[in-house]
Amino acid sequence: MGQSVTIDDLYFQRFTQSSFLIKSPEAVIYVDPHQIEGGEKADLILVTHEHFDHLDPATIAALRKDDTVIVANAPCAPRLGDQGRVVALEEGQTASEKGVDIRAVAGYNNHHPRGFNVGFVFKVAGKTVYHAGDTSRVPEMAELGSIDIALIPIGGTYTMDEEEAAALVRDLKPKVVIPMHYGYATGGDPKRFATLVGDAAQVIIL
Repeated sequence: MGQSVTIDDLYFQRFTQSSFLIKSPEAVIYVDPHQIEGGEKADLILVTHEHFDHLDPATIAALRKDDTVIVANAPCAPRLGDQGRVVALEEGQTASEKGVDIRAVAGYNNHHPRGFNVGFVFKVAGKTVYHAGDTSRVPEMAELGSIDIALIPIGGTYTMDEEEAAALVRDLKPKVVIPMHYGYATGGDPKRFATLVGDAAQVIIL
């Protein structure tokens, strides 16, 4: 993929599946980096779960530097033990790393049992960003609070489909939503998703 957009002071670049670079003036953050070559070195890396297209140790090794901090869903931590500082979070737990406040939140479905995947809500450059990981629309999402920018899967089968994701947007009422987890061994039509969201939020397709 590699398409990008800048929203106020935050730069977003989407790669394969749910892999993102999110850059502020203060920090370079990756979420679920996968198959990224020659990328900018990370201050902070977030890992939602251990499926190969989300936990990619080779890509993480290529992106990290000596002081990079990895914040990972707890089951992933044992596979990252040689990657420097690793902070393991379970659903409901929080951390503050590299000036970024991070909360692990519920995200699950039949393919991703509760605890296997988490989403992350984190604040950077004055914006609250939500990356859902691989999940369906679940009741706990009602407790996320105010979200400025939501990164939501739309692929179906392993995650929400377009209709379910659009319903979540109407629940959360983010200012901006960026669809993810489509176009790589999964379904998902971002243009259809945008049509279903309508004026509930600004949809940016990367």
